[in-house]
Amino acid sequence: MSTRLPAAERREQLLDAAMTAFAANGYHGTSMNDVAKAAGITKPVLYQHFESKRHLYVELVDDVANRLSDEVVSAVDPADTHFQRTVGALTAYFSFVERNQREFQLLFGRSTPRDEETTNGGRVVETRMSGTIAEILRQWLSGDEVELYARAIVNMSEGVCRHWLTQADRPPAAALAEQLAALILNGLEGLVESTHSDDK
Repeated sequence: MSTRLPAAERREQLLDAAMTAFAANGYHGTSMNDVAKAAGITKPVLYQHFESKRHLYVELVDDVANRLSDEVVSAVDPADTHFQRTVGALTAYFSFVERNQREFQLLFGRSTPRDEETTNGGRVVETRMSGTIAEILRQWLSGDEVELYARAIVNMSEGVCRHWLTQADRPPAAALAEQLAALILNGLEGLVESTHSDDK
C-alpha cells in the first residue's frame, strides 16, 4: 500500500518515476503500468493525474525544455564579448546535461520516439535551444543564415555531449565549452568574412 500524499507531491513523485522509466526503456518500451509500479501505486491512481502515456511524456519534455532553456538564457550576460556569451551558453548546456543525465537520455536516447503523434522530445528541445542560440547570434550577426547557424551549433553540441558523457576522465563543462566556442566562432567569422568578400 502506498503512502497517501498530497496531490502536488504525488504528481512530482509520478513525474520522477516516469522520468527514470522513460530514460531507461524509451517511450515505446515503457507502459503506464511500469510507471505505476515504479512509483508504488496502482494504475488507476496514475490515470487520476495523467490521462495518457503521451500526456505524461509531453509534460516531462516540456519541463526539461523549459529548465534547460532558462539556464542557458540566464548564463548569458549581454555585457560579455561574443566569445564569453557563447562559452556561457555552452557551459550552462553541458552542466545541465551532466547534472541531469536522465533528462538527456529521455530526449536524445536511441529509444526516443520519432513520430509526431508522441512528440519528439529531442526535436522540441533542439527547436527551443536553436531559438535561444539564434538570439545570442543576432547580437552580432544578421541575415537569414542565423537560424541555420544556431541549429548547427545545437546539433554539434548534442553530438559533442554524447561523446563527452562517455569519458571517465572528461574535462569540466567550462573547459569543453571554451574549446567548442572557439571552434564555432572561428568558423562563423570565416563565414562572415566570406559573405562580405562575395558582396564586394
